[in-house]
Order: sequence, then C-alpha cells, then structure tokens
Amino acid sequence: MESRQIFILITLLIIFDAIALNCSFGLIYGSGILSNRMLTGNVSSLLLIFLNLTWLCSALVNQTYSQANVQSVEALFKKSAYTFLIQILLLFITLFYVDDLDFFNSSTFYILGLQFIGISTVRLVTFFSEKLNPKLNLYKKKIAIIGNQDLANRLESYFLKNKLSFNLAGSFTDYNTEVIDEKNSKKINKLKDTVKFAIENNLDEVYTTQFPEQCQDLAGVLNLAEKNCVRVKYITSFMQYKREEEAFIDSSYTFNNFYDGIPILVNRREPLSSIGNRIVKRLFDIVFSLFVIVFLLSWFLPLMTLLIKLESKGDALFLQLRSGKKNRPFYCYKFRSMNMNKDSNNLQASRNDPRITKIGAFMRKTSIDELPQFFNVLFGNMSVVGPRPHMLKHTEEYSSLIDQYMVRHFLKPGITGWAQINGFRGETKHHAQMLGRVKHDIWYMENWSLFQDIIIIYKTVANAVQGEENAF
Repeated sequence: MESRQIFILITLLIIFDAIALNCSFGLIYGSGILSNRMLTGNVSSLLLIFLNLTWLCSALVNQTYSQANVQSVEALFKKSAYTFLIQILLLFITLFYVDDLDFFNSSTFYILGLQFIGISTVRLVTFFSEKLNPKLNLYKKKIAIIGNQDLANRLESYFLKNKLSFNLAGSFTDYNTEVIDEKNSKKINKLKDTVKFAIENNLDEVYTTQFPEQCQDLAGVLNLAEKNCVRVKYITSFMQYKREEEAFIDSSYTFNNFYDGIPILVNRREPLSSIGNRIVKRLFDIVFSLFVIVFLLSWFLPLMTLLIKLESKGDALFLQLRSGKKNRPFYCYKFRSMNMNKDSNNLQASRNDPRITKIGAFMRKTSIDELPQFFNVLFGNMSVVGPRPHMLKHTEEYSSLIDQYMVRHFLKPGITGWAQINGFRGETKHHAQMLGRVKHDIWYMENWSLFQDIIIIYKTVANAVQGEENAF
C-alpha cells in the first residue's frame, strides 16, 4: 500500500519528467536547431506527440513509476535508463511505419539527449532531497517489528528495501529476550518495554507475529499502544491466513495488505487507510470548505464580527487548543459565543451557562459558531466530517477512563460527525454519553464512505434548521 510520500513522489516524478521531455523539445525547437522541414506544417507537433506517447508507453511497460521502483536512487536511475532505451526503440518503430525516417536526424537526438539529462537531474534532486532534508522523514511510516520468526525477518527485509515508504526504528526478537538498542544504548526488555519504546519514539505502527489470544499479557499492552495512537498490525503466514479454523485468526481480524507476499492483519477495518480514499476525502474537504468560505463566510464573517463585538468585549474569533489527528494539538476556530472567562479551556458549556452571550446562545443553538472551522478544514488540520475534537483536558481525562478512546484520533477531527447526528453532541455529563460518542466515532472510522459523509452533512444541516435539544 502506497504511503503519502510515495504517492507524492510518483506524482512529482511524472510531472517533472513530462516537463523535462517537453522543455527539451522546446529548447531545441526555439533555438532554431531543428531543420527547416521540421519547422513547417504539423511535422514538429507530430514529433512532440510521438515523443510523449513513446515515453508514456515505455514507462507503463517498464513500470517506471511503480512503488517498488521508486524506493532507491539506484532503482530510479536503472528503470529510467531502460525506459529511455525502450522509448528510442518505440520511436524508431513508430517513425518507420509512418514512412518518415527523416525525423531521425541530429535534431531529434539533441532532443533525446536533453531529455535524458533533464530526467537524470530530476532523480539526482530526489536523491539529494532525501539525504539533505530530514523533514522528509516525517512523511514516512515509522515502525517497529516484534517477534523472532522467519516472517519477522522477511518483513524486516521488505521494509529495509522500501526506505522511502518506511522508517524502521527497530526489530525486536523474542518477547522475553533482552535486546540492545544501539542508538539509545539501553536494553529493551519484554513486549511492554517494546511498546514503550514505540510510544517514546513516536512510532506509527508496530508489527507483531503473535496475537492477543496467544499471549496472556498482549491485549493490555496493545491497548496501551492504541491509547498512544500507535497502530498494531499482525504478521501471519499465508497458510495461517487461509486456515480460518485457527483460533487466533477469527472474525475479529481483517485483511489489511500483502507485504512481500506476507498477509498483514488488523483488528479493525479502516477504509481511510487507502491513499485513494484519503485523496477523495481531502479533495471533497477542499472543494466544500472553499465553497462555504467564498459564498458564505466572505460576507457572513464580517457581519458576525460586528454583532459579537457590539455585545461584548474581546475578539470575535475564539481560538482553542484541541486534540487533532494522532493527538497532535491544533488551534480550533470558532465564533466567540461567551464572555471572556478564565474557564473556557477547562469547562464545557452547559445548559443555561451564564457565560454565554445573547448572540452566542443563538449561534450555539444553530451551530453557526462552528462555521470558522471551515478554515481549519482548508488548512488541513480538520475534515468536514469526522470525530469532534475535544479540549486537551478532556482528552487526557477520558483516555484513562474509556477503552479505545484514543482510537478516534487515528482520523482527522471533523466539524460534524456520525456521533453528532445520532444524539451524542454537546455536553457530556455522564460516562455513558462519552462512551456512546466513542463507539459512534469508531463505527464511522470502520465504515467510511464519501456517500456516508454526504448523508452526515445533510442530516447536520437538517438538525440545525429544526433545532436540537443538546445544542446550547
């Protein structure tokens, strides 16, 4: 499965290779090196079309832009050289069949030579960017493997071959064996310490060869991992994957991916783990938020700013730190609906809350106060639909009280969500209310679809127009 970095890298390679090819033609064409015959009529345009089509066909045949072939600069150069040679062969065959071998003169070779230099430059820039820019590591999945079986060794080899997708932080053997972590010069002892290592080093995923049903202490340790937004994935053999009668491969696990022929299982389905689905959701967020900002907030924001300031002192916009994806805090934007007070970051709004202003009561009742969060969506730290972001204090409090509470932070928070349209919005006085919200958020994560998002948005608007009991 492609990581975000690999998808971006492949996209950039395709774009810059196309630029290199067409700019090479433009430089030769513009400099007048091409013969007079090629400058007349549609001959030059025909050559440009042939150059692009033969490169595209060669790249498809050679899988130049596949995930496996962009993991190292050696593979990039090797595949590019093969693609270039196949392109020349295809170009020769194409021009031969159109009875125009005059295309193959010095000018054409000048173009191909410049194209090869340009494409090689793109790959050199990719190589040096990877080496010199440590920030690129932020886009890799940082992972660890625990287990002493051959499968773990095979998986480790796979991750090491795919360094642009994965950052292997450690591979730990038997759960009860001490392993020296050379980087930090300290011992990693037992599975709990391995997960502790994952948490302290901000790992994204931990792969294990054992299942909770096989190890008495594993379930609690894996809950600890999820509480710290570390995904746990299970390594199994193909035969174990096929043998459904195996006690530990039951309906509570679902297939996630194949890595080097090794089935990877997870304990919950996540449609948004697919980069294609994430792109669809992000594009929808951008288009929808831009529509709201341009056609509504462009005039509504100044109006509400004036009304809020006329009633009470303080800024019209209220910025509050909330828990975002992977529990990273971000500033959530809202219209200020309360008088300025020192409890705004610790105390939830309640029914008949004396802090709420008159215009604020109207905004909260109609959910107008949430509209500035479309800027959060556009900036990328929120989605239109997702689990509602909680105050940092409440995240800390409920994460210790409710199992799987932190699982909701695997997704970007949303302006509205599945829990909100099913009655779990507003103040959470009782433990059961937050538990219900968490269950609905996890259901949404496991059953996401674009159509589901549209339904949630429609019901949110309908509820705001009709009025909700828990909106205050």
